[in-house]
Amino acid sequence: MPSRIARRPGPALLLPLLAALVSIAFALPARAWVEVHVAGDDVRLAIDRAGAATVEHKVTLKISGGPLRALDIQGVDPDAELDPGSYAAPLKAAEAGSLASATPVALELLPPDLRPREDGSRRPAALRARFDGRGLSRGVFVLFFRYRTDLMKRGLIRQDGPSARISWTGPLWDDGYDSARLTVAIPAAPDEPRVDEAPADAADEGALAAPSTLSTLRRSVDKDELELLRPYTPKAEPIRWAIRADARAFQPEPAAAPPSADALGRLSDAAAASPDRSRTLYLAAGAALFALYSALVALKAREHERLARAAGALPRPLVPIPLAPRAALAGLALVAGVALELLLRDGTAGAALVAAATALAAHRTPRPERAAAALRRPGKWLPVAEAEAFREPPRVRGVYLDVSTRAGKALLAALLAALGAGVYAVAGASPYHAHLLALDATALLAIFCTGRLAELPADPAARPVAFLRDVARRVRRSHKAPRPAAKAPASAAQGAAAKGSARAAAKAAGAAAKAAGAAARASELRVVGRLRIPDGSPDADELRLGLSPRAALPGFVAIEVGVVYAPGAGGPIGLPEVLLRVAPGSPCERAVEGLAKSGRSSRGRRPGERVLAFTPRLPTARMTAAIAAALVRAVAAPPAGAAATKPQGAGAPRGPRPRDKAASAAA
Repeated sequence: MPSRIARRPGPALLLPLLAALVSIAFALPARAWVEVHVAGDDVRLAIDRAGAATVEHKVTLKISGGPLRALDIQGVDPDAELDPGSYAAPLKAAEAGSLASATPVALELLPPDLRPREDGSRRPAALRARFDGRGLSRGVFVLFFRYRTDLMKRGLIRQDGPSARISWTGPLWDDGYDSARLTVAIPAAPDEPRVDEAPADAADEGALAAPSTLSTLRRSVDKDELELLRPYTPKAEPIRWAIRADARAFQPEPAAAPPSADALGRLSDAAAASPDRSRTLYLAAGAALFALYSALVALKAREHERLARAAGALPRPLVPIPLAPRAALAGLALVAGVALELLLRDGTAGAALVAAATALAAHRTPRPERAAAALRRPGKWLPVAEAEAFREPPRVRGVYLDVSTRAGKALLAALLAALGAGVYAVAGASPYHAHLLALDATALLAIFCTGRLAELPADPAARPVAFLRDVARRVRRSHKAPRPAAKAPASAAQGAAAKGSARAAAKAAGAAAKAAGAAARASELRVVGRLRIPDGSPDADELRLGLSPRAALPGFVAIEVGVVYAPGAGGPIGLPEVLLRVAPGSPCERAVEGLAKSGRSSRGRRPGERVLAFTPRLPTARMTAAIAAALVRAVAAPPAGAAATKPQGAGAPRGPRPRDKAASAAA
């Protein structure tokens, strides 16, 4: 058999591999595909008496692919003097008059191309529009640009007897589109302008005749506007327009009598003072804003420091620098930011400065001077009447820059109203800049909404007053006994009277009255305040709510509702807790066995005392009151006559009632 011969890869395989590597190494970057179609061109031609015109174009572009970086426009006026302020905006935004999503456009006249066209004519002047940033993406956009040209000097306005003929040629577009529109505004004259019926010479054979052009005339005191509309524009053909107007529209106005020397002096002084006066007003407004905001920042820092020191905490401004330079920098940043927002087209720089002013005015949550884990001194718990313990604490006076106080609300509302008036005044000229000015309200919110009283360290003897008062009200409402009580004893008395035994009826009625009184007394709820007074101090350091039924089971000590405060980002957070104090092994402890599963057990403050602590799932007064009310019902002793009438087997441990089950769920 013939032996197999191993073949090595020859040049036929190495050459394609080498070509692939070379093509990958020297490959050029791929260019994005873009296609542009012109869907319309709305032109306005404003001509003054000297024959100079301002040409405004609104070109509708349909872009596929993209992004579009630049666009060349053929056939503009060769003496065009470009005006700044060109932009491109999406169609919907342009129709709504919004410039929020507009893209700036840079215009430049291209050098004249001296090469003749195919028909031997000169190439028209060209204009290039460059789109800043990433260019224009896929969609429909409106390109707005404007320039000036002198029609009289170029011979496009020619006097023909009592009338003047105005001719103008529009750009040359590669696409045909419907509804070519031109609006010509000229100075007012006795005779109204109209579409030219025929071209003036052979050079204007392509000029529009009256039958192919629709016209609309609008006349006012100072100008006449003639709107021309052509139904269709063919491809790659320039649009030529021609109108007839009164020649007196381009005659200079009669010169007035020369003013006297005094009048010339007054006019020159007024002209010189007008820009200086506007500049003075702007500088005065900026100085007033600087002084106002710097003063607000300084006053807020002083006020917050005073309150924090009184509460035993250290104030913490967001930018930890001395107060004097911080207030001055905040006012300077705000004034510069507002000025840049109103003067520039892009509000990024101004918004950044306003954000810096906001940061300089803001405060963080103050830090307590003493450690939270420090042990407190021994003390005594004293009972206090409910009306005295839970009365509203006095309001803090001298706080004007805090939104939680009445004075702070009024001052903030006044400043926001002044800002709203400024926004309304700016909105007439530019809605975009008005929106930027409205967002500057954050500089005021940094003053009134940071460093608040609620962020100071909580006083456990005063802060929980409103919460505990609400819990007491809810527990009392849920613990009210029903009106119709002791129906069974009353029916027993009626039965005894029916049998003819008056003495038995009297005894039954007395028993019923005693049972009703015992039930009413058993259903009574005692609500007291409990204050802790440290040894050697006249001020209390904690307040709790004490609850107890008038008749309780043996072994009951107390029910207390307290609030523990934990540090949080926006200030201390209140975490309520319900404590049940019982004697171990007592009937009271056995009665709450069903509820004890939802709490935690610990030793009490006295020997032979057990504490059951219950924490609500949410730190709300409703859930806290539900747990407290369930404990009060569980430890309440039954009425005096209930033991004689209860059925056999009643000595078994009682299960939790439906309300107690809800309290267990809340715990």
